[in-house]
Amino acid sequence: MAFGMGVGASASFNSLIETEADVALLVNTDSDTVILDKNADKQIAPASITKIVTCIIVLEECEDLSAEVTCRREVLGDLYLQNASVAGIQVGETLTIEELLYCLMIPSGADAANMLADYVGGSIDEFVVMMNDYVKALGCENTHFINPHGLDGDGSAHTTANDLYIIAKHAIQNAKFREIVSTLRYDLQPTEQYSQVRYLNNTNKVMNKAYKDYYCEYVTGVKTGTSDLAGHCLLSTASKDGYNYMLILMNAPQYDIDGDGVEENVALTDTKKIYEWAYDNIVLTKVTSTTDVVTVIDVEYNWKTDHLRLVPAKEISTLVPIGTEAGSLEVRPVESETPKTVKAPVKKGDVLGKAEILYGEDVVATVDLVAAEDVSRSFVLWVWGTVKSIFSHFIVKIIFAVIAVLVIIYILLIIRKNRIKAKRRKIKMVKG
Repeated sequence: MAFGMGVGASASFNSLIETEADVALLVNTDSDTVILDKNADKQIAPASITKIVTCIIVLEECEDLSAEVTCRREVLGDLYLQNASVAGIQVGETLTIEELLYCLMIPSGADAANMLADYVGGSIDEFVVMMNDYVKALGCENTHFINPHGLDGDGSAHTTANDLYIIAKHAIQNAKFREIVSTLRYDLQPTEQYSQVRYLNNTNKVMNKAYKDYYCEYVTGVKTGTSDLAGHCLLSTASKDGYNYMLILMNAPQYDIDGDGVEENVALTDTKKIYEWAYDNIVLTKVTSTTDVVTVIDVEYNWKTDHLRLVPAKEISTLVPIGTEAGSLEVRPVESETPKTVKAPVKKGDVLGKAEILYGEDVVATVDLVAAEDVSRSFVLWVWGTVKSIFSHFIVKIIFAVIAVLVIIYILLIIRKNRIKAKRRKIKMVKG
């Protein structure tokens, strides 16, 4: 879907949809329009959402996904003692990088995370350095990792929903990444340690029809996460009718929502609820066209034209609740970026300001304002204006003031000198 958006649109219809997650961010990925924002800049432990970074780095660093990696005991460390989610990889077992990536993202295998990190980085510690450098290069200033799998560790790992959006938006550009995270079940073929196929089920139950409390047909990925510090988390993507979204929920609770004696993961139930709300209630609406006059500013240096109309540089469509009419959206010039006066000549289409489109108090889009017509310059008015400008300049005023004072002093000195001469002539005449 093509959006005629300006920069940095943010609707944030927080009052229209609620979530029990401590952190929530819903963004339309077609236009980067923020629909829901709850503590999106709050730092929180990343849990297994960390594995998104591990996965995309491996995909970008490894050209041959058929290369094999053998599991070493020291690489597994104490993952099993930490009760980490694993894919069940055994010491001495050899898997391809591709198989390890599926083990990483489908059952959320921390064992696969360590093996891949050790292989790509030369050591797990060096890979973690790569991870932090990687996200910083993407522009994430509030993210820090301490391992490739997301276990809480010493508690210093942190991220924000806004940073995770940047990371995941980048990751889903990779076709192999999208293929992996949208896989509901992966069949891991037999190895020397396992004589039978292992069926790895995706921890993202929102994609699984078998879980009616969670299932949402629009969801296409991406990664779950759970830890003591992060609570229940889900970073997901969804697509329907040309509208594409990403939803990040962090630190959601788990409890018996419907009284059936079974505790539900609120990160999953709210994911279903929020996507269904978005697709039922949010629609792309034309806000303004290139012929709509947003404001009028004064023009200098033209005999015939005193005012100039400013119109949007392009048509603007933005995401708003269904039923919203263009009249309920306010197009307001940004005063700090739109002048009150402009000097001719001006060409039609010259960018002269900026406007915000508001839904209530929320800015849902911004757009450049341009001149609606040409305005020529009168040479006489320009010369006169230039002269006035020169004489109105503060420094020039000071110079003329100093000159005036010097002239006055000079005149006074001449007068005084003439008086002295006259007095001397009078004395000589008396003596004579």
